[in-house]
Parts: sequence; C-alpha cells; structure tokens
Amino acid sequence: MKNQKGGAFVAFIVALAIGVTGTLFVIKTQAKNLLVTEIESPLGFQETIDHMKAKAKSLGWKVPSKWEANFQKNFKKIVKIDVGPVVAIKMCQVDVAANLLKKDENKYLATMMPCTFAIYQKADGKTYVSMMNLETVGNMIGGDVAMAMRQVMPDMKQMVSFE
Repeated sequence: MKNQKGGAFVAFIVALAIGVTGTLFVIKTQAKNLLVTEIESPLGFQETIDHMKAKAKSLGWKVPSKWEANFQKNFKKIVKIDVGPVVAIKMCQVDVAANLLKKDENKYLATMMPCTFAIYQKADGKTYVSMMNLETVGNMIGGDVAMAMRQVMPDMKQMVSFE
C-alpha cells in the first residue's frame, strides 16, 4: 500500500512537471501572437497610413499628427541606421480612455495610452500593420479594462480592415 501511494505521488509530480513545462513552452512561443496582432496591408506604405488615419477619424477617434513617430527618419538622424519605413501612429477613443482614467485604480493604464498602431514595410516589400491585442490584455486584467477593451477592439479591427 505504501508503494502505491509513493508511485501515485511520483506520477503526480511528473504530470505536474510536464504540464508546467508545456504551459511555459506555449507562453514562450506564442506570447507574441497572443499580445500583438500583425496584418498584411494590400496598400502601399503611405496609403496604409492614410487609410488608418481616415478610418480612425471616421469612427470618432482622435488622431493628432503630433502623436506620429517616424522611426526611419528619427533613427537615421540620431544613430545613422536606416530601419526602413516604420511609423507608429497613436490614436485615442477619448470617451473610453477618460472613463477608465477617472478612477484611481485605472490610472496606471495611461502607460498603454493612446492606442498605437505600427505601420511598416518588410524586406518582402509588403506593408504591415501591427497592434496590441487589447482583447487579450483586457481579459488578462479584467474588470473595467476588459469592458473598455471590448468597446474599442471592434473599431480597431475596422481600422485594419482593408476591404
């Protein structure tokens, strides 16, 4: 009887170790896909930027030009390295953001605001858009954040819809 308990305990420890290792492996290999979404654009680089801004504005988002970062231009100037066409455009659904930030327990979320889209061209010559998967982030945090992310994700998905 004592041997059976010891064998069951060893089997439990082995199964637990396999489960933990498998979970860590999935997190390590899939974290990028869970947290960031990348979409190939059928448009050229500048056309994609223009499309994103126009779509955001049509959905009521604020897209100030001062919130745009041109990595290619800035890196060429500062470190003399050409990273290729890479622009980050920031935009905000101000009603959702304000409702979150009015509560002290949500003020830390300002670090993720405003929403950022990266538009870039890879060596294959194609243009891509990437964005945080706010549904996943919202589900991880829960509460007000999950509700807010569910509000903004449909708009964000429309912005990267190139139909």
